[in-house]
Amino acid sequence: MNAFKKSCIRLRSSLLLFVAAAFGVLSPIFAQESADLRQAFLDLTNDGVVMNVSAHPDDEDGATLAYCRMKFGVKTYSILFTRGEGGQNETGPELYEELGVLRTAETQAAGKILGAEVHFLNFQDFGYSKTATETFRKWGGSLEALRRLVFAIRKYKPDIIFTNHNTVDGHGHHQVAAITTIAAFDAAADSTMFPEQLLLPNIHTWRTRKLFFRNFGRVDQTADVVNQIGESNPALNLTYLDIATKALNQHKTQGMDRADLRRFTRGLSLYRLMRSNSIYERDTTSFFGGVNLWNDPSLTPLKELRRQLTSLHFGIPQDSLIDISATALAQIERLKSTPLSSSAQRMILRWQEEVEQLLSASCGITAEWRFADNVIVPTQKVASTFDLKSADCTISGLRCEFSLPQGWATNQLSPARASGKRELSQQFEVFVGDNATRTIPKAVAIYNPLESEQEINLSAKFLMNGKSVSVTVHPAFDVAPYQTINVAPKAAGVFLSSLNEGKKFSFVVRNYAPRKTAGRVVVLMPPGWTAESAAFAIAHEDSSASGTMFVRPPKDVRPGEYKLRFKTDLAWDDVIVRVFDIAIDKNIHMGIVRSYDNTLESAAQELGLQYKLLEAKDLAADLSSHTTIVVDIRAYLVRDDLKQNNSRLLDYVRKGGNLVVMYQKDQDWKPEYAPYPMRVTRKRVSVEEAPIAILKPGHPLMNHPNKLSDEDWQGWIQERGVYFPDDVSPEYTRLLSSNDPDEPPLTTGYLVADAGDGTYIYTSYVWYRQLKEFNSGAYRAFVNMISYPNHRKEIRSEKKP
Repeated sequence: MNAFKKSCIRLRSSLLLFVAAAFGVLSPIFAQESADLRQAFLDLTNDGVVMNVSAHPDDEDGATLAYCRMKFGVKTYSILFTRGEGGQNETGPELYEELGVLRTAETQAAGKILGAEVHFLNFQDFGYSKTATETFRKWGGSLEALRRLVFAIRKYKPDIIFTNHNTVDGHGHHQVAAITTIAAFDAAADSTMFPEQLLLPNIHTWRTRKLFFRNFGRVDQTADVVNQIGESNPALNLTYLDIATKALNQHKTQGMDRADLRRFTRGLSLYRLMRSNSIYERDTTSFFGGVNLWNDPSLTPLKELRRQLTSLHFGIPQDSLIDISATALAQIERLKSTPLSSSAQRMILRWQEEVEQLLSASCGITAEWRFADNVIVPTQKVASTFDLKSADCTISGLRCEFSLPQGWATNQLSPARASGKRELSQQFEVFVGDNATRTIPKAVAIYNPLESEQEINLSAKFLMNGKSVSVTVHPAFDVAPYQTINVAPKAAGVFLSSLNEGKKFSFVVRNYAPRKTAGRVVVLMPPGWTAESAAFAIAHEDSSASGTMFVRPPKDVRPGEYKLRFKTDLAWDDVIVRVFDIAIDKNIHMGIVRSYDNTLESAAQELGLQYKLLEAKDLAADLSSHTTIVVDIRAYLVRDDLKQNNSRLLDYVRKGGNLVVMYQKDQDWKPEYAPYPMRVTRKRVSVEEAPIAILKPGHPLMNHPNKLSDEDWQGWIQERGVYFPDDVSPEYTRLLSSNDPDEPPLTTGYLVADAGDGTYIYTSYVWYRQLKEFNSGAYRAFVNMISYPNHRKEIRSEKKP
């Protein structure tokens, strides 16, 4: 019996010893039962709660979460500081908040596989950060980080907290997560810290027992706890490491669908004890070593109930299971009405959930509370139906109780109806409160304050085989405003040379109210700007109307950034228009080797250039018709046809072509992809305001057709550049230099070399993020890259002897 298993026995006091002792006997039977039933029995044997704290989606220690939950029945939470919206997207063009929506769904899907409940602290993921100082500054300070994590600890009440991160190295977000976790260990138990939280329902001061940090790459002897994640789970016939790999594969936008955790571990997760509550012995044999929750005298009123729950075991007759469960649920209801400590409240609420899950798994119970309208608005009255079915047991005597936010209400529309002995249903009308927390638009709503979360559930009381039991369900629905308007593009550019053309915007007005609606879209603009309004009419709820509008700046408009607001009587949406001067060589025919982003083709459209998206057949054909070919970011990762035809691209260069390669990642790169050797590294300039120096001010790429100056590097977002090359051959000319604070300059982020009659450009600067936002300098520099064949003769004439 390993250390973790021994600790789980100590966790429940001597009255639970026989349950833990039976683990070895019962494990073979688990394999013969459904996974849900196995987990339901197992969950009732362990009262411990663990919380894994991570900075981003995919940072969670999934193997240890699965190990704790699926081997020992520990309740598991995964708490993440961000939703990962600052990363790259390897599945499509969505970035920022839209990417946050995708990564939220991926993380929740991963959590279901791991058996962990996932929650977010909603800090902005602003990309890679090298320091905790920068991260704290952008996240509102260390106190705000502490406030949000303390709220999560007080709400979910973990006994053990563990994290993959540390305080001294790696990503600045990781450092902040570790620093804040240490501070929160004590702060969550301090009533003088964030006392306003303690006025909210179910939020109490909480004293965590132990805090552990991951020991990556260290030998077993230096670790306090070694978790055997390479062990196999008998119900799933998978190791906990394999289960974690399946969960990690859900993070598709990060390219993790190809990941295999078995390549990075020996089947162990090693942890070092960082903090321990002084009232517990410093036993480091496991996460729960030395922790006996039942030493807490406030749990004394629960001991008799705990004794009853230990009699629920494999092999128990179904009638006995229902009888014991019914008695336990009745006692839980009675205990809820008595004064209890926060530890006792946590325990009985969890027991109720676990007993209900056991009953559902044992008797094949399915319960669903459906709204007739699954997208509702504040103050709406919506019909709903509760359906209860049992595959194996008779059910009768349905009575429903509701837990609703303030301002919500229900009204019974019909008595409970039975369809035979195994189906019950009842209809209710739900009145939606005016304060209903919005969940649409999702790209906005997922960042709601933590305190705004509203819990809505229905507790169904009924007789199962004549015994009074219950099941709790949560309805699936979204809360929307009465109306939304979405305008595209969110960022637009207007060139001074084409002011008369104006800018075309498309809009979609969606009606969520249960009635028809009509109105006009108008634009609030700076003085001198003009736009016609557009009428719309929407005949039904959950329907939309779309249209286009042209906005024109005045002829004397000055270069700069302008905010426009498109609005109806009920909704609005803001866009940014950037007006700037740019020279464009129109005799460009561009080929684009696209990866998963669409920025390059959008830029070509804005510039009025001829372009073609190059597919496999195009790369294998004659390429000479293209004056420039641009290889998109990470294209060598996702385009096998590019790798197969790379030698043809280099031939295209030698015959006079101009090949522009946007940044590639080190693991996707091979030296033979370029005409002269260079090695792509993980070096980056993460501060978007980092100064940029032009190393070759006379070079055509800095002058034609646009002369670049210091102003052209202003207004960047997220970062300067990533994956800067190293070991660069002397054939390359280095054009720019930049560096993060207190670091040496990186001069390999913008390289150009002659190869035969053509030219090869490699750049690590993150142009695509700037082009999406219509940064004027990025547009001007990009035009210079793709126009280089028209101007490179000047630099070549300088090289002649």
